[in-house]
Amino acid sequence: MTIRELAKSIAQFEGIKRKYPISELILPLSRSLLYKYPQLDIIRSFGEDSAVLNLSEVSFTHYFLLALDGMWSKLIEADPKLAGYFAVLVNVNDIICKGGIPIALLDMLSYQDKAVGELLVEGLAMGCEKFNVPIIGGHLHPDDTHNSLSVTIFGIVPKEEVIFSNNAQIGDDIIIAIDLDGKFHEKFHYAWDTTSHKSPEEVQATCETMRTIAKMQLVHAAKDISNPGIVGTLGMLLDASYKGGLLNITKIPAIDEKISLQWLCMYPGFGMVMTCNPSNAPAIIDIFEQQNITARICGKVQDTHSLIISDGKEKAEVLEFLKEHVSGITP
Repeated sequence: MTIRELAKSIAQFEGIKRKYPISELILPLSRSLLYKYPQLDIIRSFGEDSAVLNLSEVSFTHYFLLALDGMWSKLIEADPKLAGYFAVLVNVNDIICKGGIPIALLDMLSYQDKAVGELLVEGLAMGCEKFNVPIIGGHLHPDDTHNSLSVTIFGIVPKEEVIFSNNAQIGDDIIIAIDLDGKFHEKFHYAWDTTSHKSPEEVQATCETMRTIAKMQLVHAAKDISNPGIVGTLGMLLDASYKGGLLNITKIPAIDEKISLQWLCMYPGFGMVMTCNPSNAPAIIDIFEQQNITARICGKVQDTHSLIISDGKEKAEVLEFLKEHVSGITP
């Protein structure tokens, strides 16, 4: 597959295309930001992995973080227990990529088949133990017309340490960090499971890497790698930052020497895309390597409005942000 063919395939990947409607659909909801408690400052909302809220009468030192994720129906069909587990995992990732600390979860469960519902709950419980975060309530629709699961999470982050996803700077190094100790799920093509076979202590130590990076204020922007895959997640970060970027796909941490379309579109149990001042890159890479996470400099943030991929020889455009917004943010 040529670099142009690869770029076209990534752009047409379902995980990316499902992001396009967000910017239009949130327009009516954005008006709701006007209707709020007077002492509430909404620091970040749409387009962030988690909303960032300031309520100074409650805390002078920390922001509150709120996020919600709904499980892809295809994953629920493939493996309900894993879907329940991933519902905790992806929410935790939405908090830790902000430099935050996960505090508690709520779930919304609907099932057509009670056996599926029980497996989803079993997965939720497994995730809570693995990531050391409780589910403190929720809502149930039994005997529904479909099986679905959504989970919301509450977290906190010190105000001086919060990491935003829309703060990439021109000239930043692009760093991609991925836990390579995993395997693809046999029924779901893009799920790279890096946590279910590890102890809670190992998984929580990996999550703590983002707290260390946040405390040291080493990155300008970060996102956890999610449904859009490695390239798509980087696209979301750049789009939200109103920047472009050049990504050398041969530098991306991978299990095989030759980077595949599947790998570029997968989402791992732990994986981050970040941008930073080049002088901070060695320290970031070292923090990850201490927890056996492979991190590499893979590209540069540019003063453009597109994401270009390269194989070191040829280049091709994947996303043009003036045409399609993948971040949920519009100028």
